[in-house]
Amino acid sequence: MHNIELSCLAAVLVTACAPGPSSTGDSANPAPTDTAQPVQRASLQFRFPIDEAQLISGGALGVDHDPQVYEGIYRLTCTNFAGAGFPYCYDEHDGSDFLLDGGFDTMDSGSATVLAAEAGVVLSTEDGHYDRCHGDLSTMDVSCDGYEMVANHVILEHDTGHQTLYWHLKNGSVSVKEGQMVQQGDPLGKVGSSGYSTAPHLHFELHDSTGMVIDPYAGPYSQDETWWCDQPDDLDDLPGLCQED
Repeated sequence: MHNIELSCLAAVLVTACAPGPSSTGDSANPAPTDTAQPVQRASLQFRFPIDEAQLISGGALGVDHDPQVYEGIYRLTCTNFAGAGFPYCYDEHDGSDFLLDGGFDTMDSGSATVLAAEAGVVLSTEDGHYDRCHGDLSTMDVSCDGYEMVANHVILEHDTGHQTLYWHLKNGSVSVKEGQMVQQGDPLGKVGSSGYSTAPHLHFELHDSTGMVIDPYAGPYSQDETWWCDQPDDLDDLPGLCQED
């Protein structure tokens, strides 16, 4: 199971694992996938987008397929691709969060390397922002210790028109530039906690060409085909590599 602190178990802070307000990526974070709409998988197949999988705690806090919006403690109410609830998702979450085991200690020791899940062109980057944002129980919100709450990130556009988003990266770690072509498995940055984030993690998000959120995981609440090269059977496991890796 997920570590309590890193899984945002405090209901008042659970939304802090998402990109958050417009300055931290809300414009690239539309409403959750409508599960009544079938999603056809494109030719893309994603590898796990972190190099050091051993540094990641548990599986993913994934996309919420419950169309209802909840308040307060009920923000923990959600349905992931397999029909599971919290801590495998939370209300209105539009991506897959992969949490850094050991939190800031692991981040300070070098962190984990974020990789391109598929080949694509760098559409957008952001770097240089404070990366030690954290949950603050005194305010029941996220604190960036007085620094501007902006997430370091990379967005890739793929030849199908789909986009993948890599959010909350470590300050100074972004290693690509806008317009650059990257191959599957190329490094993009390091896991951090920049922007609206309670603890170091990668928020990975998939959009189609219209901006609609797609859950890369296959299941009864998402779609029949997985976008991962190797989707795990166990919710506490991570996606694997592609055959060419």
